[in-house]
Amino acid sequence: MCLAHITHTKDRTTDLLANPRATFVPATPTFYTELGKLPCIPNSLCSLATAAAAAEPPKMHHNGLLHHHAGLAPSSDHIATNHAIMPREAFPYPYPVADPQPAEGLRDFGEFLDPDFKDSSYFHGLTGVDQYLNYLLANVMIATFFMLLAFVLIYRWIYMGHKHLRHLMAMGKEQDQRYWMYNHQRKWASIKKNILYAPLGSVRHNQEYKIPYMKNPPAGMGTLPSRFHTVLLTILLTTNLAYCLALDWSHLESDAVIAELRGRTGQLAAINIIPTVLFALRNNPLIYITGVSYDAFNLIHRWCARVMVLEAVLHTIAWAVNVHRASGPGQIALSLATSKSFAWGMCATVVFSFIVLTAPAPLRHAFYETFLNIHRLLVLFGLVGVYVHLDAANLPQLPYVQLCFAFWGAELFWRMVRICYYNVSRKTGITKVKVEALQGEACRVTFELRRPWKYTPGCHVHAYLPTLALWSSHPFSVAWAENRTSGAELEMTELEKIPSNAPSQVLGITHRRPSVAAVRASTYGKDPLTTTIELPASKASTMPRDANVTTISLICRKQTGMTLALYNKASAMPNKTFTTWGAIEGPYGGHETFASYGTVILFAGGVGITHCVGFVSHLLKQYAQGTCATQKILLVWSVPNTECLEWVRSWMDQILRMEHRRDVLRIQLYVTKPRHRGEVVSNTGSVQMFPGRCNPSTIMAKEMPERIGAVGVTVCGPGAFADSVRKAVREVIDDGAVDFVEEAFTY
Repeated sequence: MCLAHITHTKDRTTDLLANPRATFVPATPTFYTELGKLPCIPNSLCSLATAAAAAEPPKMHHNGLLHHHAGLAPSSDHIATNHAIMPREAFPYPYPVADPQPAEGLRDFGEFLDPDFKDSSYFHGLTGVDQYLNYLLANVMIATFFMLLAFVLIYRWIYMGHKHLRHLMAMGKEQDQRYWMYNHQRKWASIKKNILYAPLGSVRHNQEYKIPYMKNPPAGMGTLPSRFHTVLLTILLTTNLAYCLALDWSHLESDAVIAELRGRTGQLAAINIIPTVLFALRNNPLIYITGVSYDAFNLIHRWCARVMVLEAVLHTIAWAVNVHRASGPGQIALSLATSKSFAWGMCATVVFSFIVLTAPAPLRHAFYETFLNIHRLLVLFGLVGVYVHLDAANLPQLPYVQLCFAFWGAELFWRMVRICYYNVSRKTGITKVKVEALQGEACRVTFELRRPWKYTPGCHVHAYLPTLALWSSHPFSVAWAENRTSGAELEMTELEKIPSNAPSQVLGITHRRPSVAAVRASTYGKDPLTTTIELPASKASTMPRDANVTTISLICRKQTGMTLALYNKASAMPNKTFTTWGAIEGPYGGHETFASYGTVILFAGGVGITHCVGFVSHLLKQYAQGTCATQKILLVWSVPNTECLEWVRSWMDQILRMEHRRDVLRIQLYVTKPRHRGEVVSNTGSVQMFPGRCNPSTIMAKEMPERIGAVGVTVCGPGAFADSVRKAVREVIDDGAVDFVEEAFTY
């Protein structure tokens, strides 16, 4: 046995001299055990071997595979622990082996121009790829993701538990909420002010940057992330960059370094496909688990996609460089023509690169419907290309893509089931849709669902109107939801017939408190002090939280695409109304509640009133039932002209006639572009109108000293308006307990 080992070592040394590209693997403990059994080797030679090993560091093999050579397999009868010249621990003495072949099971490398090219190339299989480190870094990425997820979960659970405890303790009299008025942890207030609620710069966050040198551009150039989102994106970018650069730069052959880069970028690109697909899904399970908005996940989705595509491009370039070095450009063309794996991998890289180039905000927003449909088809084609690329070569990253298809397929199936369940019935048919053109270039769209639907204030839906947009769906906040009985339908019809020529009559600016009896004095008449409308007695149409409703209403402002076609068709009708069929998908969002806050301030800009009006109705109903801590509600609505007040006229009339409304609710209207001075009348009652722009900082500075308990602030409106509210909240966050919630659709 000892002689065989000596002969084998001599042969391998000869091979090493004949083949300078031979790589090395460390000697095994068995080798030194067998070496220790040789009585003919003098101690001086052993000392010389030890000194040589110490002088020259070992060169590791780069394909991540452990090779056992003939005659050196571990065996229990070969272990000798009592020999005088045997070292206590096996030191890494270099042992020469020949160039490794691709890992067992890999296939589909195509044809070769040079017959010897197949055996000596670094461009295919796992030759030169440090697969062990690839798996290690992939596991580190997964562990990092779950650590961040655990951090978010712990924060959300503490946040929700604190709100629930405050809700239970603050229901009752005003003095019961004094404890909740103040910040008991100054550090937490500083974290909210400087990280969680802070924009990347000083003010700007959701206000889009305009395309330079263009007047009235159709779309902006995008928005800036918040500081907290920037921290998450920095972690994403730096970890991927560090993992891509964690290569063995000391390797003598540059081809081996490039091969390792090819394997690393391919591994990272494959694993980054998972969050890219998962975070783009509307029914992403992490949204329900964490309570984080879809808008935040969509931001991370876009950056994960950019990182993934960049790594895929580097993966392709590294492959092409080694092929070109080994056999020229002809081999690149031959490999793509004869290998299914290489061809489909190249197709996937090209498709994903095209998606990234066509996905910037100006193109995405200017052609949203076209972009969305093409985007989905291209993503599907790209994922199929990656799947075939991995499957044809039998690469170990195939389960990553299979998981993505499982997520996407399950989510699509769940969406179709929900859409059909709520909108299709064998008895009553398909959901009916009533569209009404309103003043201020908007439409009120009412869906009569086929089955009861769970409503949550602040939620939004995706609306389908196939007669106007076959495949498209658009997100809209739910402005109103109710169970309409025959009496309620008659009441709504009568309310809509009441004239509303003066802006002061639209939102019931009057000093008379409305009655809640069967015969109610409407605040929408031409003379609100004298007009009386006979209305049938009916139950309150507003529903408590999580109640089932059968009718939901949306306000759709005229923009482009579907909303433009919707408004033009309704405006062309004699009565400015038409009916069609359609469907809604949802509800989505609505994770935040304001029942635990003593003071609630709601800012709405333009059509953003649809997000706020449901909260107002719900909180008033809870206040009447004694199930919320809210004692003060301030609704601040900024509109360009008085015609926009018509959007919520019928619903606001119901709110102003609710019990205890004057005890809790105040409304401030700001008309930025009044037609004349007399159009906007300032009042001292619970509903006030002001000309000019709203200044959220002034409002917050005035409301904080007069607050009751904790303060909850929410905003929904244009980007610049939302940024001004965010700034105002950050200015007063040190003065008391304030929480901020922003509703935005930055798709």
